[in-house]
Amino acid sequence: MSQCTNLSIPENVIPALEQLQYEVEKVENTLLELRQKKQEVIQHQLSAGIHKLATIANNINVLANSIENEIFNFQVTAVEVNHLYQTIQNSPLFKLPNEEKSTIPHSMPINIWKIADSTIFIPTVIISKSQFILTAKSVDIHKKEIVSQKNDSNYLLW
Repeated sequence: MSQCTNLSIPENVIPALEQLQYEVEKVENTLLELRQKKQEVIQHQLSAGIHKLATIANNINVLANSIENEIFNFQVTAVEVNHLYQTIQNSPLFKLPNEEKSTIPHSMPINIWKIADSTIFIPTVIISKSQFILTAKSVDIHKKEIVSQKNDSNYLLW
């Protein structure tokens, strides 16, 4: 059995090994550049996505505020219209002669509008730390009604 004690690399192989080492370094550098470019693309997409989420969140919140205002406008208008509606129902001037003699209970509702739920939920987006939280805010119609009545009484006192 012969042992190989000579571990020297033949001279003609050394340039090929050096070339191979150079090619490996080039591939590693290219791979590193590709990873960096991919990270930049992902970072850009993330930034654009966050900007888009912020824009959508703002749109949702603007619409939510608009809906809340319209709910209160509806309520104010409904109260005004309801007074007119009840005036017509209760006034003898607006009754037909047959209605005065009728013993059948009045079939028209007393109120022209009704609140089914005093608390209404409207979607909204809260931005907390680095999160967008899609939730709902509650709108209590009766609280707005109380505030409105207080404002009306303050106005009358002024």
